[in-house]
Amino acid sequence: MSLKLSTPRNFTPGSIREEQLKVEKDGLDVIRDLPRYATEGYQAIEPDDFIRFKWYGIYQQKPREDGYFMLRMKIPGGQFNPAQLREIAALTDQFAHGLGDVTTRQTIQLHWLRIEQFPEIFKRLHAVGITTSGACGDDTRNVVGCPVAGIDPDAISDGTQELMAVSAHLTDNREFSNLPRKYKISISGCRIMCTQPDINCVGVFGLERGKETGYGIKVGGGLSASPHLAQILPVFLKPEDILPIVHYTAVIFRDHGYRDKRSRARLKFLMADWGAEKFITEIEKVAGRKFERHSEFVFPEDPETDHVGVRAQKQQGFYWVGICLAGGRFRGQQLMTIADLSERYGEKGKVRICGTNKQNLIISYVPEKNVEALKLGLVAAGLVVEPSNFRKGCVSCTGIEFCNLAVTETKNRMIRLMGELEQTCGHYKEKVRIHFSGCPSSCGQHQIADIGFRGATRTIDGVKRECFDMFLGGKTGADARFNVLIQPKVPHEDIHFYIDKVLRAYEGKKSDSETITRWLMRSSKDDLKSIFADGNGAGA
Repeated sequence: MSLKLSTPRNFTPGSIREEQLKVEKDGLDVIRDLPRYATEGYQAIEPDDFIRFKWYGIYQQKPREDGYFMLRMKIPGGQFNPAQLREIAALTDQFAHGLGDVTTRQTIQLHWLRIEQFPEIFKRLHAVGITTSGACGDDTRNVVGCPVAGIDPDAISDGTQELMAVSAHLTDNREFSNLPRKYKISISGCRIMCTQPDINCVGVFGLERGKETGYGIKVGGGLSASPHLAQILPVFLKPEDILPIVHYTAVIFRDHGYRDKRSRARLKFLMADWGAEKFITEIEKVAGRKFERHSEFVFPEDPETDHVGVRAQKQQGFYWVGICLAGGRFRGQQLMTIADLSERYGEKGKVRICGTNKQNLIISYVPEKNVEALKLGLVAAGLVVEPSNFRKGCVSCTGIEFCNLAVTETKNRMIRLMGELEQTCGHYKEKVRIHFSGCPSSCGQHQIADIGFRGATRTIDGVKRECFDMFLGGKTGADARFNVLIQPKVPHEDIHFYIDKVLRAYEGKKSDSETITRWLMRSSKDDLKSIFADGNGAGA
């Protein structure tokens, strides 16, 4: 496919440190320094290279002075084969204290790594076809897709070929290794739009026009401290249009995205200022072509699922089986077991394991006769294949355990919370989405949850204690909106009681088959605040 190449503008560094260091040395060039640092040790690392390490998924772990790092991988569409998962499991046990996390962008991150270990880790990942390039930094992040793309009988289209083409084109591409900030993309033909185009910088989604299928695109979504919902570009895309429009959107972001303030360096701010019509006009100008206009769009009521469960594939006789990991946390031996069982019970040569944006895993191409044996094997390994609705809807960021920005523990707290909710809230049988973020950066996507928690602190008797601000009523898809702050400074030990109060209020006031999402949306802020009129949770 022919794309009109463009030379990046000669950016003026200005006073922002990140912009200066990107001009001085491209982030992709730091890979050349890693072998030297691995030999000379942590103390030899140049301060600016700690920032450039992010271009290869490497973050300093908290506390920074201890010399440990987190490593995030780049897994397009979240698709692993068993050999890849087995190698990740081995690295987890050998170098990462035996634990790791599935992220909301369908990839895996490991902790407790030392600079001396990275040459071997990178060599072993490369040997099984895994890169970390662009996993972090001012670059193209992991391109996410539907975890059951190509096997979902209800999908509008597959989208995998287009996703992989975009990922391959942008990864290690020095045209786009100096973006104003991170660039997040989702591409899917999933009917329920599980890939969340509303909150991605670029979200390509399946679109039907009569009997014709194609794609639509949203641009300018994102969360963090200033959340924006993506805007729809008024176009109808054919599969061959996806790579060009994503490419030229990246050109627009690179050349016009804001670089004078780090807090406004996301595509969402440019899109908010330009609007959809100007944006598509500018894309067509740099592309030297027109895209077909389209104005009729219908969005799903409930995009917030990741297809976890046991479901029949469109391929006759095959099923996929979901594995629920509370907050995405796993042990290396669990990954090894998943890889082994998937090969034992999956169709040889076809089985794949997919990470989901709800931090779970899915094994596909399991013959019907093997489904029960696979489930038994997973359960015997301590894995959950028939989760409660609480576990299905939980999401958590890394939290204070490893993150330098977080102010509260989230990951282990979420894991404990699931057990508390299953015991305390056994009366509740409906779906509910509960998300945790340890700070305003919103890596746990708390703004789009039914019940979202953002880390905070409060001082009692001179002692700083962890707590959470509680938000209610977020939603993507049809009538998308961010939730609103209802109850600040919830004591961390009472979170399950506060959730129980919300669930009981919903059960007592809902109409007919109204979902908790819709009930929260129609309830006024004052009505929701009245749930906690006594100032306490049910058990506080």
